[in-house]
Amino acid sequence: MTSIYPSFYPQFRCKAHRCAHTCCMGWEIDIDPVTARRYLSDPSPLGDRLRAAITFDGDTYSFALTEEERCPFLDKDDLCDIIKARGEDALCDVCALHPRFFETVHDIELCGLGLSCEAVCTLLTDAPALRFVSDTGQAFDFAALLDLLGCKTVTDFRFTPRPGAAYYAEILTLMAKTEPIDDAWTQRLGQLSNMVQNIAASAKAYAQTYDRALFDRIYQYITYRQIENLDAYGMNAVLTYGRLCTEFIFLQDAIAPATAAHMRRFSEQIEYSTENVDILMQKITPDR
Repeated sequence: MTSIYPSFYPQFRCKAHRCAHTCCMGWEIDIDPVTARRYLSDPSPLGDRLRAAITFDGDTYSFALTEEERCPFLDKDDLCDIIKARGEDALCDVCALHPRFFETVHDIELCGLGLSCEAVCTLLTDAPALRFVSDTGQAFDFAALLDLLGCKTVTDFRFTPRPGAAYYAEILTLMAKTEPIDDAWTQRLGQLSNMVQNIAASAKAYAQTYDRALFDRIYQYITYRQIENLDAYGMNAVLTYGRLCTEFIFLQDAIAPATAAHMRRFSEQIEYSTENVDILMQKITPDR
């Protein structure tokens, strides 16, 4: 099987304690069975801590978060006690692999890094262009990658903003139908909806000055993440999803420029919830 990944993939490094949005807080942390058995049989003092922190719901082992929704092994300096004691090889799969993702499409493994991670947003922002590389050394731009996957008629792979109050209201309505990650998400959508006319006016001006190459990369990368949904929803729906989500980032950037922050927040709310992705895809393709 051929594996393909963005060219910046090997450059990824976790920011650890320098990250303002640690992935060791606020997320469910499931433990794979192999690692769970190792943790549960560990005779050391660390093993005692691990067993005290692990819960089992009859199907899945996981870490019980603290009252502050922190991983019980995240220390006061936002460093991992497990890594400090045993190294990264001691981590469970979800901790070792995050924010990486792997999806198989047409016998090709598509690999990537999730935009919920600050470091990944920086890599995408700083990339001179979005390129993909196979494990055999071939290089592709987004158009060539789509062609490889059999999407030979697709030409719409650049982002062109469509500033307009009605369109933005539609996007915000769709986003409001997703399951919120927290109260702040719901409040933010309400704020944006209440000022949609002003946002549209600002976006029209912003459309003349925004970083076109960056938003092309954002659109293509968001779309790349959902190519796994080709068979379920079709290429038009996947492209529409990518445009809609990129426009959601754009409209926020028009009133408060902070592209990386808007990308990260969108990703943790939408991309990391299969349910929320499906909600948007189904609204885009109601007849499927």
